[in-house]
Amino acid sequence: MNRIDRLTAILIHLQSKKVVTASEIADRFNISKRTVYRDIRALEEAGIPIGSEAGLGYFIVDSYHLPPVGFSKEEASALLIANKLTEKLTDRNLQENLNSALFKIRSILNVSEKEFVEKIDQHIEVFSSSPILKESLPEKVMDTILKGVDKKLTLKLTYKSFSKNEDTCREVEPIGICHYSFNWHLIAYCKLRNDYRDFRIDRIKNIQLTQEKFTQENKPSIRDYFKNITSNNEVFLVKLLFNKSILSEINQAKFYFGFIEERDLGEQIEMSFLCNSEDYIGKWVITLLDKVEILEPESLKSYVINLVETLQKKYKPGRTYS
Repeated sequence: MNRIDRLTAILIHLQSKKVVTASEIADRFNISKRTVYRDIRALEEAGIPIGSEAGLGYFIVDSYHLPPVGFSKEEASALLIANKLTEKLTDRNLQENLNSALFKIRSILNVSEKEFVEKIDQHIEVFSSSPILKESLPEKVMDTILKGVDKKLTLKLTYKSFSKNEDTCREVEPIGICHYSFNWHLIAYCKLRNDYRDFRIDRIKNIQLTQEKFTQENKPSIRDYFKNITSNNEVFLVKLLFNKSILSEINQAKFYFGFIEERDLGEQIEMSFLCNSEDYIGKWVITLLDKVEILEPESLKSYVINLVETLQKKYKPGRTYS
């Protein structure tokens, strides 16, 4: 990206948020903080009213507005693809909001860009294997959760427990939502359990936004939650070490077992999963034989050993079958 394009992109970035740090700009454009300072100074010299606060970051003063931003064909097609993914992977209300936003975006495209979007719209499709059925979700469930996060208001849920297969009433303080293992999940502090919990959104039968405020102080981010997940939750963290020779075999299958991240260790690769059944992932591990090693938890190692011993007994040489 040349400097003129970068300066324009930085200006748009500054208008996208209340305050933007130098580190955020440096990370996005892969430049040094020294270069960020020079670019900000160049924008100021061009007459852009940029304010700053020590320890916070940069901001555009409220009275200044850029003219409407245009979109390239590539950006327009990226938004179209995002819309089709959202249609399959979120609830109806969120989809309607995105459709409304996209109509507004399409309205400012020039004629050639509009023709391009209309043409490729018929050539992009998403076939989701997610088990979420929109008809079974409470109305505006995602919107209600996000309002709870924004306003710091407690949510009241009727939730179908996975482990006991029964309905429970919960009051929770939401951290946010995430998508893994083909499902959306609400991460929240549960007052019933006095701990943080992972609630699968398709198991929420009813949801209400209360007027009870909670404080954000000492609450983890979603990423921090998954780094410190404990065995007290209905899901648990599994770390497996794979030989790279089988990556082509598991690249699709891993998502069915709650894959969340991986680390390249040279000849091997470490993958982390969120699971709710030792039996489910344990039987998968057995099929991969010596190409995989369980790093944690210890309980999964014991479970797999028991499975193997059961098979050994069943197929022991000399055993007679009735």
